[in-house]
Amino acid sequence: MQILVALDGSRAGSPVADWAAARAGSLDLGLTLVHVVPGEWAYPRENDHQLALSRAEDLLNSEAQRLAAAFPNVGMTTQRLSGEPAATIAAVSPAYSMVVVGTDRGPGTEGQGRGSVSFQVAVTSKGDVAVVPALAPQQRSGVVVGVDGSAESLDALDQAAKEAQRLADELIIVHATGPASVLAEGGYVLSAAVQQINHRFPSVVVKEVLDTTRSPGEALIAAAREAQLLVMGCKGRGGLSVLLGSVAQHVLLHVQCPTLLTRP
Repeated sequence: MQILVALDGSRAGSPVADWAAARAGSLDLGLTLVHVVPGEWAYPRENDHQLALSRAEDLLNSEAQRLAAAFPNVGMTTQRLSGEPAATIAAVSPAYSMVVVGTDRGPGTEGQGRGSVSFQVAVTSKGDVAVVPALAPQQRSGVVVGVDGSAESLDALDQAAKEAQRLADELIIVHATGPASVLAEGGYVLSAAVQQINHRFPSVVVKEVLDTTRSPGEALIAAAREAQLLVMGCKGRGGLSVLLGSVAQHVLLHVQCPTLLTRP
């Protein structure tokens, strides 16, 4: 299987491509570098479209060469696609084990993001999607996962434990209760999740976070500020209606660290 990484051309030496290549190397997977060029309709002059095609080839070739030198054990291919970027990437997503995209939102960036390519890809793709922000260099630790007792969150919990095991890092399981009146129920959800991990992944060190003051989205954002990875279960099989107003949307608009959306 291959990991697809979508290059947007905004930065050379993309941290998104580096993250995807490192993951591919650790899992013995191939890497496909993709750049999507909009159709001629997007360019007022024909020459502009031709120039965009030429730049896409240059971008793909230069990134492939750079990554091949940095990750010599990762098999790499490049692919230039044509169309509307988010829809095109979502359409090819079933052929890949994961889609990796960047985000133009650094930590703390506010505002609506439904028009952003990364948000649309994360919501509409048919498989797992990782959204990787450009981050200032710092020591990061912990794999964070949110649980609420749903089937999607239990699937994300399993995937997060596998990631923690792969990264030799601790697993931070977060459950947000909001009002303290449901504290007992929240404690049960959290303890059930911990028991599941202790049984299935006995070597993984687990830290529990029961947040009684924040909403689920805010609790995950707070827990992920210094994490290596945040894992969230995505309800549904793709489609913009799925996440609007949900925890995942809120987190995607305030990305703190590489964030993995899993689908059962």
